[in-house]
Amino acid sequence: MKQKLIRALKQLSHGPLEPAVSLLWQLMTHLQRAALLAVWCLTGAPRPTAAQQKLVCDNVTFIFKSFERQAMARRLYRNIQSYYPGVRVVIADDSRRPLELAGPGLTVLQLPFNSGLSRGLNQALSRVTTPFTIRMDDDELLTPFTDFHGHLEYLLAHPEVDLVGVLPRNIPGSYDPRRAAAPYYRTSMAHAPRPLRIPHLTRMDERRVVVGKAPNIFIVRTDKYRALGYDDNIRMIDHQEFYFRAAGRIVSTLDEGCFILHEHNRFDGHYQKFRADVDGDRRYIHDKYTVPRGEKR
Repeated sequence: MKQKLIRALKQLSHGPLEPAVSLLWQLMTHLQRAALLAVWCLTGAPRPTAAQQKLVCDNVTFIFKSFERQAMARRLYRNIQSYYPGVRVVIADDSRRPLELAGPGLTVLQLPFNSGLSRGLNQALSRVTTPFTIRMDDDELLTPFTDFHGHLEYLLAHPEVDLVGVLPRNIPGSYDPRRAAAPYYRTSMAHAPRPLRIPHLTRMDERRVVVGKAPNIFIVRTDKYRALGYDDNIRMIDHQEFYFRAAGRIVSTLDEGCFILHEHNRFDGHYQKFRADVDGDRRYIHDKYTVPRGEKR
């Protein structure tokens, strides 16, 4: 029922009702976010201690790509600083109008309009000097349950693991961790050119499990991340291709109990026009991994 309603709203969003539908979606998102924040405040949800904040600031750089959602980019930067004051943040922005934002620890890279996600992330990653990197998207927010300081402590203690992924909690909507994690349990990367170094779904502890593909919200060892990087020829659909190449080269895990808030507006027609322009990516990825007849990969 929910998916049918979303499809119907999407159809409306491409017509004259687009501004109204988009505004309604934003209102629903705002109300649910406010309700969640109120509950977390009243229940005393944990915040990073001064020692945890320092650990992150000393070891981590946040990077994210921004495109035509500058209010979200500013909001995410402020959100990150509210949890880890002074932490380094690198934003790669390829919006039509330059991102106007300044603050502690911040580097903004202004790229040519619509340069693409992969190119922007590579540019941001090139500026990272810390041993660990946290990768996010501009329509996300940290929560008291994201626990990047806990993931950092885990990686420092477990050199056999390179990446810890965090689940997205989509709002407006309900939250079922099992449903959010299901796509990552199903993706073993068995078809990748190299087998995983630790088998898919190996449980590392009570919270973390090895996965062939983790979410695109993660903390990772910078040297391993930079060695992989992204293919600049892929504008938008980098996720599967990144983990395909990562198989056998890094060990990725998923923390099943932690999450960020994800507020993607499906009815922002201007943004979706560029976000949905992926036919070229699909052709490029197909050609990149198609082995000509008679040849071996």
